[in-house]
Amino acid sequence: MGVKGLYSFVTNDCPGACTAVNLKVVAEEHRSKYPGSTPVLVIAKEKFVRAESRAYAFMCSGEDECSNTLEDEDDTELPGQALIFLLARQHIYSLLLESAKDVNGTYPVVKEWFVYAGNSLKQPDLVQPKELPGGTPSLRSLWLSSGPETEKLRHWTFLACFQLQEIAEEILALEASVAVVCCLLLYLFLQVDSLSLEDLNAFLAQTLCLEGKSAAQLANLQLPQVDSRGVQLGSLFIRGLALMIKANNTCGLPFKADDIMAWSVFDGNLFHTKYLQAHRGCSLHDLLEGNESWLAKFQDLMSLICKTCSARGRIIQSRQRLDSFVSERPGRGRGTHFRNPNRIPSRPYRDQGSDSLWWRDHQPPGHSYESQPPGRGYGPRHQPPRGQRF
Repeated sequence: MGVKGLYSFVTNDCPGACTAVNLKVVAEEHRSKYPGSTPVLVIAKEKFVRAESRAYAFMCSGEDECSNTLEDEDDTELPGQALIFLLARQHIYSLLLESAKDVNGTYPVVKEWFVYAGNSLKQPDLVQPKELPGGTPSLRSLWLSSGPETEKLRHWTFLACFQLQEIAEEILALEASVAVVCCLLLYLFLQVDSLSLEDLNAFLAQTLCLEGKSAAQLANLQLPQVDSRGVQLGSLFIRGLALMIKANNTCGLPFKADDIMAWSVFDGNLFHTKYLQAHRGCSLHDLLEGNESWLAKFQDLMSLICKTCSARGRIIQSRQRLDSFVSERPGRGRGTHFRNPNRIPSRPYRDQGSDSLWWRDHQPPGHSYESQPPGRGYGPRHQPPRGQRF
């Protein structure tokens, strides 16, 4: 069994099978080559046996994989999740392989088997781990230490994996599960230029309204229709949560596991309902079901996210897709690219104080808005060439 086959075996088929002979051989070779990482590997192995983390398999093989995804290849505005979360994965790799650097301080290259449009998975992408902004702490300090300073380091490292360490104070002041969602949304909106203010409204409304929904209410939700882009955004959010679980485990559990689990912060039907409402111009009052408490939280979260994005040159635009919820357009084949000639023109969020109705439901159609400056993340139609070496 090759390294890739071994990795697939231990991660997909039998999570508790780390006592397999082949894996033990690989682990022994790793320990003999990097003796300083032995205590860390022991802990990683214990977590692996309890099905709490897959870090052990990765540290032994140097490979990562995601062979399935739920994406619309016809929608060229949204890049694949494998590409969107690449930077965060590179930071996580630097933590897990910190003790494997050579004498020159160079990380070993990671082999990634991640599916995205145009990737046949016949060969891996070679990915170089990236140091965290401000430096990468060791797993020893994250896993084997304790005390207030260690807790602070764990939170800082987690946020640095998503390049949000500069707003640590604001993030950590939020309720834990809301902080996790806020981190994920900030990362997504900084990486993907095509995400709109309506998308953000839908994500935040889903997060807040989920608090007041029983399991029976969620089960009885009926969708008037299903939009492929809404489905893809929901899937993208879930992929992001999975990566945050990996980052949380790698950083020594700065957040409780339950705070990051999908069933605590996300419901697909509820999100889809809010997505359809937001893109049809639903008022904020109706979007939040008339709950004044949720409205106050919504405004605080929206302000934090938009201010952080604006400080990095990302102005979140309004792009309502009023007529986009159709199953097919003539001459375009299956699906829709959401090229609606009657779509409301893009308009940015502006934080002008408490008196500003920044969601601007009442603005006239001909109102002029400042155009969005080029973003740093993925814009429409962004796809790197196959076989690109990062």
